[in-house]
Amino acid sequence: MRKIRLQGIYEEKEAKEVKDLKIGDVITWNYGYQSKVVNMTPSKTGKTITLSLESLDDNIVRTRKMKATTLVVA
Repeated sequence: MRKIRLQGIYEEKEAKEVKDLKIGDVITWNYGYQSKVVNMTPSKTGKTITLSLESLDDNIVRTRKMKATTLVVA
């Protein structure tokens, strides 16, 4: 697996591509913010995926469109 470094977190973390996420996975963002994957909708070509993410801070569900090959910490 590949590793990435997030801002505000001083060690490298294991990363995986967005296309490998599953519903229920928890993504860690810069400065330690976290979101839970609620829904995943791939595009027609499969190059992008629209994620519905529930913030673990305020429990609001937001959508985010990302390339399928983008690395995230989950």
